[in-house]
Amino acid sequence: MDIPWSEVDPLPEVNGTVEPVLATVDALRTAWDNALRRVLTEEFAEARRRSLRRHAIETGIIERLYDLDWGVTEALVAEGITAEVAAREGGVSEGAFALIRDQLNALEYLTLAVREGQHLSVFFVRELHQLITRHQPTYEARDALGGLVQVPLPRGEWKTQPNHVRRSDGSLLQYTPPEHVQSQMELLVKRYAETAGAHPVIRAAWLHHRFIRIHPFADGNGRVARALTLLALLQAHYAPLVVDRRNRADYIGALDAANDGDLRPLIRLFAQLEIVALRTELERPAVVALAAESAVNIARAYAERLRPLRRGTQTQEVRQTEAFGGAVQRRVRTHLQSVADSLAATFRTVDPATTATVRLDSPTPVLYWSVRLDLDTLDAKLKYLVRIASMAEPTVLRVDIVATAKQPAGRDAQPGPLINPAPTDTVTLLANDDLDRRWPEIEELLDRTLAATVDSFGRGLTA
Repeated sequence: MDIPWSEVDPLPEVNGTVEPVLATVDALRTAWDNALRRVLTEEFAEARRRSLRRHAIETGIIERLYDLDWGVTEALVAEGITAEVAAREGGVSEGAFALIRDQLNALEYLTLAVREGQHLSVFFVRELHQLITRHQPTYEARDALGGLVQVPLPRGEWKTQPNHVRRSDGSLLQYTPPEHVQSQMELLVKRYAETAGAHPVIRAAWLHHRFIRIHPFADGNGRVARALTLLALLQAHYAPLVVDRRNRADYIGALDAANDGDLRPLIRLFAQLEIVALRTELERPAVVALAAESAVNIARAYAERLRPLRRGTQTQEVRQTEAFGGAVQRRVRTHLQSVADSLAATFRTVDPATTATVRLDSPTPVLYWSVRLDLDTLDAKLKYLVRIASMAEPTVLRVDIVATAKQPAGRDAQPGPLINPAPTDTVTLLANDDLDRRWPEIEELLDRTLAATVDSFGRGLTA
């Protein structure tokens, strides 16, 4: 069934199903605020710059404007989006580099506007579009016969032709007609101001989707919408989230659910990405400035972090984290053991010598735990590692996954990764969390990544 264009409605009431993930966002933001008061402002500023660089790169990849491999992306994020880094990496075309630079300049302009207290306005949105598309001369459109043609892109100007999108079920989603764009953008700004009492992540998701439903420009609407998401979050002193290429399918699916009237999937996705953003800024300030330091200074920095974690000098927070991390480790071990037994029984039907074991390490002085599942079958080895580690803020723990395999001799003798986890393929915990309440999130992460790991491992065996 086609979805006709509609006027910008007020923010709808969102039920309690999003409250747990928003509570995690807010608890992590409190830890982030505490860490911010204890470290150098420049360290956080550098972490913020890296986040903006990543956003600038990924926002164009989401739109299929260009593609960059991970090595090039990480170099540009870590060292800066400069011609020197791009030339050294040898993987960025002149056109793609210009687009990325424009996108970064627009984000820097946006962050400056937030610092200066600038509010959302129709004029600001048009300025943002002009900056984002500065070096984009054309966009892809269809002519009267349905053929694809390149058409000049009017930067910072409203569209003059109707636009729409064909959904996966064949229905048509109609955007706001050109003659109503100005009035609907003014209404969007008015409605956004009315949402001031809502949670910032909910406001960001609502603003993002309602802007997309207007689709006021001929091209570049997605990039502007993702920039406006940052505007909503930065205005409330949250970290800027990044939708990257690995989140693309979930992102498009969440937008489609919002088109059907359910904003919750987009809120949950943005909340998960905000958790990643806050966690990233918690982790980086502890080490981001170390690269230019001497070995002795680096050692001193780490010694400073380790000192309160040594036994005999632990704070109450560290003791609480140690107890909670150990409880998570034990629960993970129990879960993986049942999976290991089933995997072993299954693969023994084709290889009676199959073994599957689960092992864990002892807690370390730096608040790190792990649980590993090893599967040996048909001369191949699978290793699935669950890591539970504290971050710069000792009371914050991250649960993530690493999975590798070594295939039989003659195929791929070197161990290689079996999965490429997205930023959201983690669970962030606080030491004062209720483990029973948070366990379903951890269990879902384990089951989902284990399924992907075994699938990848099995395909390697049958290749």
